[in-house]
Amino acid sequence: MESLHAPIIMRKIIYGLLISVLLTTTSLAFASKNNFQFQVKEYHTQRQSGQTLDLNIRYALKDDLAISQYPDYRDLREKALHYLEPSEKLPADVYWELIAQEIGTDLMSHYPLSGISVQILVYSNDDPGRYEPGLHGPTYTVGDVIPFSISIKK
Repeated sequence: MESLHAPIIMRKIIYGLLISVLLTTTSLAFASKNNFQFQVKEYHTQRQSGQTLDLNIRYALKDDLAISQYPDYRDLREKALHYLEPSEKLPADVYWELIAQEIGTDLMSHYPLSGISVQILVYSNDDPGRYEPGLHGPTYTVGDVIPFSISIKK
């Protein structure tokens, strides 16, 4: 008699596990994140003998953040712009990778963000003294955010 009930019990267990997996997968698929992004186009900097670049920033806000705690992107933009010009800490010839990292680290530490992605796209420079062909630059990403990935032809 026990052997007749075993297949039924096994089917119930298997169905229960399948439903559990489907519910978990479905809830993960509908998980949400509040992201924001902005761009600074054709910024002319004194870095690396005078370059033109685009700065792209995407950030994710911390979960369960009250609307009153949402940062104004213009504040983040202004803070990021300070890094695009030479300073004592970051002189003119510092690598772009370090600039992107400093921007990301600073913004993460001063605003309620769960992740940030900073992309610097430096335009081609045909100046013989500072020849740098093609659009190039780093993307620095930290935390829970999809990395910025914009590529344009210049």
